[in-house]
Amino acid sequence: MDKDITESLIQNYTEARYLNKKEIMYRLKPSTRIEEAWSFIRDYRKNHGWVTPLIDQQNNKFWFYLPQSTISRLELIEKTATDNIFQHAQKSIQKSVILEALIDEAFNSSVIEGAFSTRKRTKEMVEKKLQPTNKSEQMIINNFKALDFIIQNLSSPLDEEMILSIYTILTENALDEGCEAEKYRDDLVFVCDANSSQPIYTAPPHSHVQSLMDSLIKFINSPDDLNPVVKASIIHFYFVYIHPFFDGNGRTARAISYMYLLQKGYDFFKFFSISSVIREQKTKYYKAIKETEDYESDLSYFVNFNVEMILDSILRIMEKFNQEYGYRLILVYLNQAGIILSPRQKKALSTFLKADKNYTTIDEYAKKLKVTYETARSDLNQLSELGLFKKTKIGKRFIYTIIDHDDIIQKFNDLKWASKTK
Repeated sequence: MDKDITESLIQNYTEARYLNKKEIMYRLKPSTRIEEAWSFIRDYRKNHGWVTPLIDQQNNKFWFYLPQSTISRLELIEKTATDNIFQHAQKSIQKSVILEALIDEAFNSSVIEGAFSTRKRTKEMVEKKLQPTNKSEQMIINNFKALDFIIQNLSSPLDEEMILSIYTILTENALDEGCEAEKYRDDLVFVCDANSSQPIYTAPPHSHVQSLMDSLIKFINSPDDLNPVVKASIIHFYFVYIHPFFDGNGRTARAISYMYLLQKGYDFFKFFSISSVIREQKTKYYKAIKETEDYESDLSYFVNFNVEMILDSILRIMEKFNQEYGYRLILVYLNQAGIILSPRQKKALSTFLKADKNYTTIDEYAKKLKVTYETARSDLNQLSELGLFKKTKIGKRFIYTIIDHDDIIQKFNDLKWASKTK
């Protein structure tokens, strides 16, 4: 093929977006034959990719290629993980965010596997130490306990004993009849589509499970040059691929990949839930797994999806944290300045810091806080005088814009500097 065509194929269908054969076929020009194009793309990916020691059911090794789009995401994850906003937060704030993240992860990881409940109920059970009332609640509490167990045992090796301990916690009193086993499963297992009785995946024979798990555990603990996020993605996939248990494989896979990242120094992952995004993108999650199986054990589909999903999770929690942290910084700033706000004004600050838009009017404030127009005007003018809102006249009415997070930090730092130079 012409050099310009081959370069275009790689750029458009591998580097920018990692597409499979069928997806590429519908995008090709009529003059380009899919078989020829796909043969070139597949060979390019394999020749420039990374071969793992993990084997598939045909005894072929899994491999992957990292396109530029994924490398860029990994660089952003690395930068965020090593120099993140959480490390500057007060310990009490960190503890609060970690607890919320564990609740999110416990809830969403269980819902992915079929649990029926609400996040509100999950939070209530965790904070009040309530006993589960059904199997779904038991799954959720088990998830929370497993995540807490992981955090408390990060100095322990991620070996077979640890994996079995995590699995035992995750499935306590939550397995269906017939799903118990002394260790790993002792029979065949099929993964079926929820809308069909036909199996969409047949796991390796149970007689192969021990050797496959041994190879996975060796891979987990072997030194290599793999990016930890990439390796965690592979660990996640291969565990689900082996399907060592009759039930609870997805929850266990997510838990051990979580532990692996924390052990590799990615403490940042304590602060957000990956499963919350998996739950929203469940169809894409299973598609990525299936593509890896369908296209010659190419792990790239799952790795690329998982990296994108992790970055999405990070950006969401950073936005949420910025809002909450900004509010708390304001309270610290006001306290050190000797300024006391009314409970209503504190509520207003919290409300508008967390809102989608960063401005309000007197009428909107009055309606949202259920106060009179005069009270709303007085509150906003006082907040404006304190430098927490910027007052601007547009036409015949005033617009009050709340200051952003960076300005809050600057005000806080200016105040500390001023107090030191007195």
